[in-house]
Amino acid sequence: MYIFRGDKPIFNKILIGIDESEESLRAAKRVIEIQKDSEGEIVAFHSILHRNSNSNLADHRKNVFDEIEKLFEEGNLSIETRLILDQNPEDYIQNIVEKENFNLVVLGYSGKHGIIKRRLLGSIPTEVMNNVLCDVLIVK
Repeated sequence: MYIFRGDKPIFNKILIGIDESEESLRAAKRVIEIQKDSEGEIVAFHSILHRNSNSNLADHRKNVFDEIEKLFEEGNLSIETRLILDQNPEDYIQNIVEKENFNLVVLGYSGKHGIIKRRLLGSIPTEVMNNVLCDVLIVK
């Protein structure tokens, strides 16, 4: 359930965390629902904290963002994608929200990397909710 003033939410700059999980895919779909027939900047990012020196970043980017870009194209929305290297997602979100004036962060409930998951909510969404100075939408 969403509660908004007026007919539609006004989010002119949205940041989506993507990590190849079903939750992050649902988060992207939720942004499409929210922003349908609206204008605004949408940025999806994926963070690689520890990368293998043999990994091909172009292939990794393609694997992470292809489906997301296709969804947004089908929804007639444009999206910018960013591959963030050697920075944890929590720090990136905190810094970029302030620096670029995002007014909504959208994340999946828990991510692909379950090793650090908390019992009820993933560690990244918990950290973001507690430290970011904009609205945060956690999608299950």
